[in-house]
Amino acid sequence: MLHRILSTVIAAFVCVVAGAQGTCVINGNIADGTKIKKVALTRTNELGKTIEVATAKVKKGKYTFKYELSKEEPVLMYNITGIGQAGIELFVEPGEVTVHTPFVAQVGESAVSGTPTNDAYAEYNAIFAAGADEVAALLAVLETRNGKEWMESAEGKAAAKRIVARETVKTESQALRYLIDNNASPMTPLVIERSLLPKLTTAYADQMLKTIHFSLESHPYYLSLRNKVLANDLKVGNELPDITLPLSNGEVKTLHDFRGKYVVLNFWANGCSKSADMLAEMKNLYEVVKENQDQFVMISVALESDAAAWQAAVNANGMNCEGWLNACDLAGADSPAAKLLGVDKAPRIILVEPEGRAVSLDMDVDEVVMRVEQILSGDLYYFDQADYK
Repeated sequence: MLHRILSTVIAAFVCVVAGAQGTCVINGNIADGTKIKKVALTRTNELGKTIEVATAKVKKGKYTFKYELSKEEPVLMYNITGIGQAGIELFVEPGEVTVHTPFVAQVGESAVSGTPTNDAYAEYNAIFAAGADEVAALLAVLETRNGKEWMESAEGKAAAKRIVARETVKTESQALRYLIDNNASPMTPLVIERSLLPKLTTAYADQMLKTIHFSLESHPYYLSLRNKVLANDLKVGNELPDITLPLSNGEVKTLHDFRGKYVVLNFWANGCSKSADMLAEMKNLYEVVKENQDQFVMISVALESDAAAWQAAVNANGMNCEGWLNACDLAGADSPAAKLLGVDKAPRIILVEPEGRAVSLDMDVDEVVMRVEQILSGDLYYFDQADYK
């Protein structure tokens, strides 16, 4: 019996961390959803865009999705939309998922269960629900003992704040313990990024990253969390986040793909006179880089939201050259790549060494040309900087 239980647990673990091949059946029920005719299953891609992957008809408040996962497809959070404004979050993985929505107006109270990651996520959220109930109960006892008028006094408000603070710390401690105990679940890096990271110091965030199980080190949620941790400590000598670079030729690369080479990464904005001046000067750098493509790569990232305008600007600025890579995630000023690298305005030039560390986070073109020529001559000047010691 014990052997059978262990085999089941191990099989579920392997399924979650090594690949999610199989079928996910999602059976939903909306208690008062007779007027809803259709729902959709959506997810967010690496560029923050919402993608609709399936739709389902709703009959008498019930609906079913049947989603086939490929062998290499990771367990990710999806969203059921069409029920209320927020939709329903759930993890898509092999197995049968049950979604119960008591009221359309309270879609956030939907219960999701049936597969390992969804059950783990429900248990995590239950910690906060129990914490909120405990706070309400303690405040009710305090009011019963002292009366409403006392609760409105300075002393009463201070006592209430102490209770809330104490129980909040207790609840968050329990939640943190739960995440550490479930460090091989795909929900853990996602929850840490969404809920904990804004509250953590840089050093503590790095420690939390190290608690994640090694089996998740190639999972999108671990990589995203790692990027955010790196982005919180941007400085010369530190490894940079691995940004996504959709290129003008249709390929999608990442900064990590260029490991082994120096990368001159410049951000520019269409219609910006300073960007136009920088791009004109970058042609001098291009002449140096194109003769040394075994060591250097030059990538220009446009903060543009219109694909046609971006391509027209690339051509107008004479950037459509062999060995001069052009990228744009079509998010404009909200570019995920720019945000991860702390680029809040254009133009900006960043020099990256072959191991992915920042040599400089803000250079002008003349200095970049000089530094590139130094490196080509064998003078790795940046190792003399204090941050590299």
